[in-house]
Amino acid sequence: MAKKWLGVVLGVALVGGVAVAWLAPNYDDAQAGTDRQTVNCMENHLTLDDKRHIAQFADTNDFPSLYHVYDRVFPDCMVRGDQRDRKAELVTSAWQLLSSDGEFLRLRETHAAHAASTQ
Repeated sequence: MAKKWLGVVLGVALVGGVAVAWLAPNYDDAQAGTDRQTVNCMENHLTLDDKRHIAQFADTNDFPSLYHVYDRVFPDCMVRGDQRDRKAELVTSAWQLLSSDGEFLRLRETHAAHAASTQ
């Protein structure tokens, strides 16, 4: 009887291990896809005023101000609950995406020129 249960337990463990190994790559792909969706959403939900505000402190590495702007859009863009735990990574990715946006680069240059002229 004990051997029978041992066989059943080993069989269940084997099936569970195979299922985990089969699903793990799909989980990583799904997580990467939803993270991209969230990052793109955060960039698209920034208003022109948000971008101007970010441009004002972009060169000073004022990350608390950056997070404050993204705090407004993150809840609307979050796709999965586990993204809350990785919010800093997602905001950093959104910031990197925004940093390559042509409109934002022009705002940043305009702010830098204005700051230089007032000094």
